[in-house]
Formats: sequence, structure tokens, C-alpha cells
Amino acid sequence: MSLLKNQPMIRRGSARLSIIGILTFVLLSLILSSCGGGAADSLVRVYADDVIATGIVVDKDGYVISGAQAVSGANSVSVELKPGTNFAGRVVCVDSARGIAVIKMEGNYPALKPVLLGDSDLVHQWDEVNATGYRPGDPKQVTLKGAVTGLQKAEGISYLQTNAALEPGQAGSAITNKAGEMVGMVSWNSRLAGREGYALSSNEVRTVLSQALEAEATPLTIITLDPPSIYGEHVTVAWKTSRPSSGQVEYGPQATYGNKTAPELTLLESHSAVVQNLQPKTAYHFRVRSVDCCGVEAISKDYVVTTTAATAQGAKFAISNVDVYDIASTAATVRWITNKPASSLVDYGEDKSGVTDTESDKALVYEHKVRLGALRPDTRYNVSIKSVSDFDEAEQQVLAPFNTPPASPVCCKINCRLSEFAFKTLQGGDFTNRDILGKKVFMVFTKTSCPTCMQQAIFLNDVYTNWPKGTDMMMFMVASSEKKADVEEWIKKYGLSMPVYIDPTAQLVSGCQFRTIPTSLFLDTGSVIRDYKSGGFGNKKDMETTVKRFYETER
Repeated sequence: MSLLKNQPMIRRGSARLSIIGILTFVLLSLILSSCGGGAADSLVRVYADDVIATGIVVDKDGYVISGAQAVSGANSVSVELKPGTNFAGRVVCVDSARGIAVIKMEGNYPALKPVLLGDSDLVHQWDEVNATGYRPGDPKQVTLKGAVTGLQKAEGISYLQTNAALEPGQAGSAITNKAGEMVGMVSWNSRLAGREGYALSSNEVRTVLSQALEAEATPLTIITLDPPSIYGEHVTVAWKTSRPSSGQVEYGPQATYGNKTAPELTLLESHSAVVQNLQPKTAYHFRVRSVDCCGVEAISKDYVVTTTAATAQGAKFAISNVDVYDIASTAATVRWITNKPASSLVDYGEDKSGVTDTESDKALVYEHKVRLGALRPDTRYNVSIKSVSDFDEAEQQVLAPFNTPPASPVCCKINCRLSEFAFKTLQGGDFTNRDILGKKVFMVFTKTSCPTCMQQAIFLNDVYTNWPKGTDMMMFMVASSEKKADVEEWIKKYGLSMPVYIDPTAQLVSGCQFRTIPTSLFLDTGSVIRDYKSGGFGNKKDMETTVKRFYETER
């Protein structure tokens, strides 16, 4: 009886709990949907002449990012916060390499809501993401759902790759994670072959923003320009800029110049160039030009120099403009100039051990650039350089020691060192990390039962066969969880001549949690992962182009 008597009370209590549960669910859904669409309130439309693009507010002081291609070269730029509410914009930075532009809003604009920038280094493959932006001609925002299908690095720049159904014209759209943080911005080149679904990582966006703010605060200037050194028919020019930038010399018999040296594209503060094959005893106009990463340009005043006799043979042989730069944990570049064509030699060794290695080039050149590889991380190095001219004149200099930074962490992400491995050769020997040290590596993980892997094997075999011999590039395939007999039959069937190794326990595939086979990794000379591709290449040309781009970028 007591149970029956209390039953209505239990029902009423259950109903109250159900209502509370529903309200709680609705509230949580609203919160989550608000977070998931966190970029929506930060999106604007950018008008650049007759082009309309998506923009993202990244700072309450009126800084907006958009695709570089949309605003580059535009005569006028404005930002629309809502229909009919436009404010003039000023382009602060156009980073063409990354495909991003930074715009500063002008005028009395209202309070802005900047997007919340996330840490793209914490993004993992298959994380769920949204792509929010404007389609061309559509005043309404559109949000596309997808997942991160790859963490890529192209030409030294980090990208996320997503399978969201992006369309042409959606550059500038924000890629957000479940917390509503922006972890990427859709790149202008996201529809190029091999670059579908690419989004510039948020940490790259941070880098560009920092550079843009620096460009606003302190314009690029040429702070020193050394008097040109004249050696017969060639002239050496050296200058310094207020921040890292490219370098080039313009010259000619008139102030209109008409000639240029090859540009030094590495962004440096110290610059030097040799202008060669000039006419003897002739006056030449010169000026130097530098451009920073934001496209901001600095140009020197015009100056005139007069060459001397047609040969520098009588001049004293000399080394100048010595520099060590692009120092990584396992590599560094040494450069210098000689006033006569000469060979290049660098002796270097660890500060404590005294072990010395040598890199040399017998080619007779004025401008010398030697890349030191297979260095040890977090180590102090002593360096000396030497050049010998065609007249057996020798000059040597001892440089100030430099330190390599600590090594990258060990993991399976971009910018991490690959963990230790021990593969088997078909002859029964071992192939380990030690065998790839100091080499650039393109490795493809496969299985003999995978049809796509067969196609990738044929592509790679052709690329490997046609690759110039004697370079520091290694290419090979790794067959995971395979028997030796199956791999040998596979090689014979498809006529493969490239190296194929066996990972019988799938050590790396399981340790790195690869979700797709085939998977490709690109490693630099320190065995650091610089690029990653999940799935196969569409054709041999795509694979070959990607390998060449990686090789040139990591030189």
C-alpha cells in the first residue's frame, strides 16, 4: 500500500528531474554551439577593389587578416562589419609565401570581438573542425564541417589539411576546433593540385601578426651601406637592414639601372653581393634593395662607382663579409666573399672534443656558401674558413664559435624527431636511424595487400630511378607487418629497383598511430619530420614535385 500511495510523488519527482535534464542539455548545447561557432562573431567581409573576401578580426585595435591574393595590389581596401557598415582599411602586411594579408581598420569603428587563436601544435589528425566564412556573392556566413586529414609542411610553412568541402573564393575562412578556437585560416591556394583543403596554421598566423606589428612600429630601413669594394671588373657591395629581409643590387651605366644581381631570398639582416663582368674603367650607378616578409621595401640612395683595370690579379687576395646563419639543431650555413674567384673550405669541430670535419668545394667563385650538416644539437662549434684563388693565393679566417639549439622532441608530429627504429633489409641485415643521419629522407609506409600502395610503389620507383645520383637524398619504402617472401614477390612483380625495408612488427606504424596506409614522411638531415602525407599521391608528377620542393626547401 505504501508503495502505491507514494507512486504519484515519485512520478512528479521524475518529471521534475526530466525537465531539469532537458534544460541542462539545452543549455550545454547552446554553450557548445556558441563555442563551436566562436569565429562567427569575428568574421567580416573585406572589399579590395572589385574583389570581396572573408576577413577575420584578430585584434581589438582593428587588425584583420584575409587572403593575400585578395588584397595584393588593390588600390582601395575596406572592411564591412555588417551590411552597410564599412570602414576604410590599410594594408599593413602581405605575406605572399603564406598567402595571408594583415589589414588595419581606420576610423571610429565600434568595439570588435577578436577571434580566439588556438595552438595549432596541439591539433591532431582526425580532429573535428569547422570552416566558417563567406562564399563569393553570398552575404550570409556558411559553416562547413570536416576533420583534419593531415598536418603538412610545404616550403617550410605549416598547414592543416581538412576534408571540409571548401570552394574557390573561400580564402580567409576560419578553421575552428570544438572549443571555438581558430587553429587555421584557409589559404588562397587551397584549390591547387596537391594543396586541396590547405589552411595556414594558427601559429603561422601568429608569426605574421607579430611581423606586421613590428613593421608598423619600425619601418624597414637600410641602416648601413659599406663603401663598395672595387676589384677590377667586379664590385662587392655589403649592407645591413633593421630586420631580416631579402637582398638585391640594381646597377647600370645610367641611373635607370637595368641590371640586377640574383636576389638573396633568405631573410637576413646582413647582406652582401658581388656584381660581376663589368666594363673596365667605367662609371656605374648602384643601389641596394631589401624586402621583408610583409612585402615592405627599403631602397638605398643612388651612388656611383668606377671600375678599374680589367683584372683583379694585381690586388691582394682577401676574404670579407663572413657570416654564419640559418643555424638549426643539426645544421648551419657559412658564407663569405672573396675578391677573386676561389675555392671554398670550412673546417669545424665541437668545442670540447676538438673533432674536426671539413666541407669543401673546388669551384672557383666570388660568393661562397657552405652548408654544414650532421651537427650535434645543443653543442658549441669552432669554425674556420679558407679560400684558394686560381693563382694559388690563400686566405684563412677563424670565426667566432656558434651554438646549435637543442634537438626537437621525439614524436610523430611535424617538427619532431622520428623515434628510433630497426627495419630489416631483404638480405637480413638491420637498417636503423643511424643509416639516415645527415640525409634528407622520403619514406613511404606500405603493405603488399594494399592496391593504392602498389601504385605508390611504381610512382616512387620512377622518382627514385630518375633522381640525380650523389645527392644527400634517400628514398625508400617500408613494408609493415610483412613476410620477406611476400615483399620479394611484390618487388619482382612490379620491377622495383628502389630500396625496400621490412618492419615486421609495424613498429613505427603502430607507434605513430598511422590511420591510413600508405603514409609518407619527409625528414630533414637531423631526422626531424618536416612534412607528412596521409594517403597516396594522385599521380607521379605530384609525388615528384613534392619531393623536389622538399629537397630544395631543406637545402
